[in-house]
Amino acid sequence: MTKRVSFGNLTIHEHPLELGDNPACSSGAPLTIGWKAQSSSTRNLDLYEYMRGERRHGRKQLVIPVQERAHLLLCSGYSLSTIADATLAVEETKKQRYESLKGTSFERFGSILEKTGRLPGDIINGMANLVVKPIRNTVQARSA
Repeated sequence: MTKRVSFGNLTIHEHPLELGDNPACSSGAPLTIGWKAQSSSTRNLDLYEYMRGERRHGRKQLVIPVQERAHLLLCSGYSLSTIADATLAVEETKKQRYESLKGTSFERFGSILEKTGRLPGDIINGMANLVVKPIRNTVQARSA
Protein backbone atom coordinates (compact mmCIF):
# COMPACT_ATOMS: atom_id res chain seq x y z
CA MET A 1 0.00 0.00 0.00
CA THR A 2 1.40 3.39 -1.05
CA LYS A 3 1.14 6.24 1.42
CA ARG A 4 0.16 9.66 0.07
CA VAL A 5 -0.23 13.11 1.43
CA SER A 6 -2.37 15.67 -0.32
CA PHE A 7 -3.59 19.15 0.44
CA GLY A 8 -6.92 20.68 -0.44
CA ASN A 9 -7.86 24.30 -0.09
CA LEU A 10 -6.13 27.14 1.68
CA THR A 11 -8.01 29.54 3.96
CA ILE A 12 -6.50 33.01 4.33
CA HIS A 13 -7.53 35.29 7.20
CA GLU A 14 -6.64 38.98 6.83
CA HIS A 15 -6.05 40.92 10.05
CA PRO A 16 -5.76 44.67 10.61
CA LEU A 17 -2.33 46.22 11.03
CA GLU A 18 -1.85 47.86 14.43
CA LEU A 19 0.76 49.82 16.33
CA GLY A 20 2.73 47.36 18.44
CA ASP A 21 4.78 47.56 21.62
CA ASN A 22 7.45 44.90 21.09
CA PRO A 23 10.87 46.34 22.01
CA ALA A 24 12.63 43.75 19.83
CA CYS A 25 11.94 46.05 16.89
CA SER A 26 15.27 47.24 15.44
CA SER A 27 14.21 50.90 15.35
CA GLY A 28 11.10 52.97 14.88
CA ALA A 29 7.58 51.97 15.80
CA PRO A 30 6.80 48.24 15.95
CA LEU A 31 3.92 46.65 14.05
CA THR A 32 1.52 43.95 15.14
CA ILE A 33 -1.67 42.45 13.76
CA GLY A 34 -5.07 42.70 15.38
CA TRP A 35 -6.82 39.68 16.86
CA LYS A 36 -10.05 39.93 14.91
CA ALA A 37 -9.88 38.95 11.24
CA GLN A 38 -11.24 41.56 8.82
CA SER A 39 -11.89 39.05 6.07
CA SER A 40 -11.37 35.41 5.14
CA SER A 41 -11.13 33.68 1.79
CA THR A 42 -10.65 30.11 0.63
CA ARG A 43 -8.52 29.30 -2.39
CA ASN A 44 -7.18 26.28 -4.20
CA LEU A 45 -3.68 25.63 -2.80
CA ASP A 46 -2.08 24.84 -6.16
CA LEU A 47 -3.51 27.99 -7.73
CA TYR A 48 -2.38 30.08 -4.75
CA GLU A 49 1.19 28.72 -4.96
CA TYR A 50 1.27 29.46 -8.68
CA MET A 51 -0.07 33.03 -8.33
CA ARG A 52 1.60 34.22 -5.11
CA GLY A 53 4.85 35.45 -6.61
CA GLU A 54 8.34 35.62 -5.20
CA ARG A 55 8.96 34.35 -1.69
CA ARG A 56 10.98 36.28 0.86
CA HIS A 57 13.88 34.37 2.41
CA GLY A 58 16.30 35.41 5.05
CA ARG A 59 15.99 37.89 7.87
CA LYS A 60 16.94 40.94 5.80
CA GLN A 61 14.12 40.33 3.32
CA LEU A 62 11.59 39.90 6.14
CA VAL A 63 12.43 43.20 7.87
CA ILE A 64 10.12 46.11 7.06
CA PRO A 65 12.13 49.36 6.89
CA VAL A 66 11.32 52.10 9.43
CA GLN A 67 9.92 54.48 6.80
CA GLU A 68 7.62 51.83 5.35
CA ARG A 69 6.34 50.86 8.82
CA ALA A 70 5.59 54.51 9.58
CA HIS A 71 3.81 54.86 6.22
CA LEU A 72 1.72 51.73 6.88
CA LEU A 73 0.73 53.04 10.31
CA LEU A 74 -0.16 56.47 8.92
CA CYS A 75 -2.32 54.78 6.26
CA SER A 76 -3.97 52.74 9.02
CA GLY A 77 -5.10 55.95 10.74
CA TYR A 78 -2.40 56.49 13.36
CA SER A 79 -1.11 60.04 13.86
CA LEU A 80 2.55 60.95 13.56
CA SER A 81 2.46 61.93 17.23
CA THR A 82 1.15 58.50 18.27
CA ILE A 83 3.82 56.75 16.18
CA ALA A 84 6.55 58.93 17.71
CA ASP A 85 5.25 58.22 21.25
CA ALA A 86 5.34 54.46 20.58
CA THR A 87 8.88 54.75 19.20
CA LEU A 88 10.03 56.63 22.30
CA ALA A 89 8.36 54.06 24.58
CA VAL A 90 10.15 51.20 22.80
CA GLU A 91 13.50 53.02 23.03
CA GLU A 92 12.92 53.63 26.75
CA THR A 93 12.23 49.92 27.31
CA LYS A 94 15.42 49.03 25.43
CA LYS A 95 17.37 51.50 27.57
CA GLN A 96 15.93 50.04 30.78
CA ARG A 97 16.82 46.52 29.66
CA TYR A 98 20.35 47.58 28.85
CA GLU A 99 20.72 49.34 32.22
CA SER A 100 19.53 46.22 34.05
CA LEU A 101 22.32 44.20 32.38
CA LYS A 102 25.09 46.64 33.31
CA GLY A 103 27.80 45.12 35.45
CA THR A 104 27.03 41.60 34.30
CA SER A 105 29.04 39.47 31.91
CA PHE A 106 26.43 40.37 29.29
CA GLU A 107 27.80 43.93 29.27
CA ARG A 108 31.19 42.61 28.10
CA PHE A 109 29.54 40.59 25.33
CA GLY A 110 27.47 43.61 24.36
CA SER A 111 30.54 45.79 23.94
CA ILE A 112 32.22 43.11 21.81
CA LEU A 113 29.09 42.79 19.69
CA GLU A 114 28.80 46.56 19.30
CA LYS A 115 32.43 46.99 18.23
CA THR A 116 32.76 43.99 15.90
CA GLY A 117 29.19 43.28 14.85
CA ARG A 118 29.53 39.68 16.02
CA LEU A 119 30.58 37.58 18.97
CA PRO A 120 33.69 35.38 19.08
CA GLY A 121 33.06 31.80 17.97
CA ASP A 122 33.94 30.33 21.35
CA ILE A 123 30.98 31.98 23.10
CA ILE A 124 28.11 29.61 23.74
CA ASN A 125 25.70 29.25 20.81
CA GLY A 126 22.61 31.37 21.25
CA MET A 127 24.31 33.81 23.64
CA ALA A 128 24.16 36.53 20.96
CA ASN A 129 20.36 36.54 21.24
CA LEU A 130 20.61 37.47 24.90
CA VAL A 131 22.89 40.48 24.44
CA VAL A 132 21.29 43.90 24.35
CA LYS A 133 23.20 46.59 22.51
CA PRO A 134 23.15 50.10 23.95
CA ILE A 135 20.71 52.41 22.25
CA ARG A 136 20.97 55.99 21.16
CA ASN A 137 19.10 58.58 23.16
CA THR A 138 17.72 60.14 19.99
CA VAL A 139 14.94 59.25 17.61
CA GLN A 140 14.96 60.15 13.96
CA ALA A 141 11.68 61.32 12.49
CA ARG A 142 11.01 61.82 8.83
CA SER A 143 7.96 63.09 7.05
CA ALA A 144 6.83 62.20 3.57
